[in-house]
Amino acid sequence: MAAPVIIQLQTGDKVDRFTTMKKLGEGTFGAVYAVKDENGNEHALKAEMAGEKINLLKLELYVMQKLTAKKAKHMATLIDKGHFANFNYIVMKFLGKSMQEAKKTGPNGHLTLGCAIGASIQCLEALEELHWIGFLHRDVKPGNFAVGRADFGELRKIYVLDFGLCRRFVDDNNVMLQPRKKAPYRGTPRYAPIASHEGQEHGRKDDVESWFYMLVDFTNASLPWKVVSDLKEVGDMKKNSRNEPMIQQLLSGCPFEDYKLVMNHIDGLTYFSEPNYALIYQTLRQAMKKQNLKEFPYDWESVYAK
Repeated sequence: MAAPVIIQLQTGDKVDRFTTMKKLGEGTFGAVYAVKDENGNEHALKAEMAGEKINLLKLELYVMQKLTAKKAKHMATLIDKGHFANFNYIVMKFLGKSMQEAKKTGPNGHLTLGCAIGASIQCLEALEELHWIGFLHRDVKPGNFAVGRADFGELRKIYVLDFGLCRRFVDDNNVMLQPRKKAPYRGTPRYAPIASHEGQEHGRKDDVESWFYMLVDFTNASLPWKVVSDLKEVGDMKKNSRNEPMIQQLLSGCPFEDYKLVMNHIDGLTYFSEPNYALIYQTLRQAMKKQNLKEFPYDWESVYAK
């Protein structure tokens, strides 16, 4: 299949009422630009060639509209949508740095424990909101979460991004869809759930498993498989990390019993199970209390404050 054509906009280019300022990033299926509206307000514009066989922007828009209808707290506000020249676009609230960058702002290149747990709770709340509307994310990783902007006073708020790999897990009557016998690999190897490595359908538990690897990564920045590139080996290491001795390496520097309890809960779920989000939040909050940890200020606040 031919690679998608990335829409290239130059500084000063007009897209309806928006003026391009700069390119923020480029993914497999499209580009994201910083734009200004006619009042000088900054937003992010995502563009995708019209007529793409796999219309990910349409999916993204649909998910964002469903989240908006549910008043989701952790989704960037949808500002506008449209068709211009040969491409479709959506415009959304302009966010700050991704958690991929923000996670390095603590000492030793990872977050302090109170910040790691607090930020992770927000990330899981974002996934819970997505699950409410019957969608799985399927690419949970720090790069798909971002902190709010200092000029909006939102350095303590985390948003979920990029719904291009989302998939519905319920039908129009809210009945769970049957899993496919074989599913394509989805996710990013470092954070992908074991189901990805085994060609299995993703359920809510798999988003939460990926989130758990993110929690550990925020806490110690030393996931045992982070230096491994072979997919099978990464999958085997994830399975082995449930037991001694690798579990000690996985949870090094973490509140061991609390994180293990969360991992055991996730591992006990099936495709059809609903994760007990409340149990996870409670376990993590208790871990903070036991260690007398403060959630705020987040490690990145002094770095990103303007």
